[in-house]
Amino acid sequence: MNTEQVLQRLEPIRNTQVREVEHNPRTRVLVEPQRVAFRPGSGGHLMEMTPGGVMSMTKLIGLNEAVVQKLRPNTFGDVATQLLGHRRKYSLVVKDGAITSVVRNGEFHTVNPERLMRTIDQAIPQAEFHRVLILDDLVASLEVIGERRQPVISGDLIQAGANITFSPIGTINPMVQSYALRLICTNGMTDNTILREFAYGGGGGGEGDDVWQWFRRSVRDAYGSLDRLVARYREMVNEQIAPEHRAHILAAMLREAKITGNEAEAVRALAIENPPENRYEMLNLITQAASHMIERPQAVRRAQLTAAEYTQADVDHTECPLCHNRN
Repeated sequence: MNTEQVLQRLEPIRNTQVREVEHNPRTRVLVEPQRVAFRPGSGGHLMEMTPGGVMSMTKLIGLNEAVVQKLRPNTFGDVATQLLGHRRKYSLVVKDGAITSVVRNGEFHTVNPERLMRTIDQAIPQAEFHRVLILDDLVASLEVIGERRQPVISGDLIQAGANITFSPIGTINPMVQSYALRLICTNGMTDNTILREFAYGGGGGGEGDDVWQWFRRSVRDAYGSLDRLVARYREMVNEQIAPEHRAHILAAMLREAKITGNEAEAVRALAIENPPENRYEMLNLITQAASHMIERPQAVRRAQLTAAEYTQADVDHTECPLCHNRN
């Protein structure tokens, strides 16, 4: 996928924005017969509030449901306006022109997807996007690859990249991880060789240059970790799994990744057809599921994180590296 296609995939979450408000005497909460609306005092347009937006506002200003029910509409508007004024600054979460949430100033932070695409291009030469996942809470996970390739063993090339998880309005702290695409089967492998999380500081909902410097540096480092990924995967090829331990370790990985039902049966069928003789082959059973079997984005992400943890886990040939139970 190219940048334009990625932005199209991000469309469901791109149209949500965070707007910082500085309360002034002209700011008003207006209660009309069929709606509640908000008028910024800075000359902005009147914006309708969704039921969730109204609920979040009452929570922010400390009005419980019982009190709200007793207030007349105009009184509620006046009280809400006055209590918001006591906070002086706060932020509006706006989707399709309507306010869906009112939160304390600095709770959410804007990450512009278009600027993020440009930052990735600066960090990874000839970047291509392998997959885009839209997760819960307005979160996206991007699997990006570049030109660098290296074999784990003869005939098994992997392509370097990065896994970037972010929210356009900052519902989570951005995260960057190492990533490789196994070309023989197009399994995407998320790895914790590089694992960075950006912690937002104080201030309002603005972007700030520091987050973009962090993105650029972290994506570049993740892309540059290919040598270490290959070295680790080669170690895993030599970490044999005894036949009597394979089913136990696979069951633990499926349980940790919460892979169940038909998807779990499909993974077990693969293991029966081609028994995983070493940890690298066991890893690829889970990455195969995450890349080609599981459809729910949240479940894919869970499987990716399980695979990343398994790769970094200490080796004990009598112990499951995820659940730490001995056979």
